[in-house]
Amino acid sequence: MRFDEIARTSPPIQREFTSFPMSVSLVDNSAPSHVFNDYLAMRTTRAGTISPDDRKVSTIFQFRAIDWGMENCELHVAVPHMDRPTTLALYRLNATVPVDISTLSFNVRPPRVAKIDNIALGQDSLDWHRKLSCVMDDVLVFELACSEDEPSGSCDIEWWQAHKDTAPGQ
Repeated sequence: MRFDEIARTSPPIQREFTSFPMSVSLVDNSAPSHVFNDYLAMRTTRAGTISPDDRKVSTIFQFRAIDWGMENCELHVAVPHMDRPTTLALYRLNATVPVDISTLSFNVRPPRVAKIDNIALGQDSLDWHRKLSCVMDDVLVFELACSEDEPSGSCDIEWWQAHKDTAPGQ
C-alpha cells in the first residue's frame, strides 16, 4: 500500500488509542480437552460483557495490531480492588495467526513463549501495564492464569471487559 511513502512529521506526533481484544476465551487445565462456548452463556451488563462465573480457569485473549506506523503497543490489565489478595501470572503465547476460539482448549492453546509478569491483586485497584513492540498485522496472544505460587483453590477470578471505563484516544 506504500504507507512508507507518505510524508510524516519529524519528530512524529505521539498518538494513542485503546484497542480491546478481538477475542477472549477460556481454557481449563483440569479439563484439558474441553472447549468453552462462552458466547452461549455470556451476559451483558451496563459495565461490560461478563463471562460465566461458575469456573476458575485461564483466560486467553488476543489482539491484532491493525494500524501502520504504531509500532509501540502497551498492554493494560485493570482490576478493581479484591476482597482477598491473589496473584495472576501473565504469559505471552506463541501465535502468528488468530486462534480459533471455537476449537480452543487447554491442550491445543498455543504454547507459552514467556512469562511476562506476576500480577498481585489486593485491596487497592490496579492498572498494570507493560510496553511491547508490535508491527501492523501482528497477532498478540496472552494467557492470564492463576499463578503457580497460589495455594490450590485460592484463585477465583471472573474475567469481564468494561469498555465504558476506558479513555479511548487519550
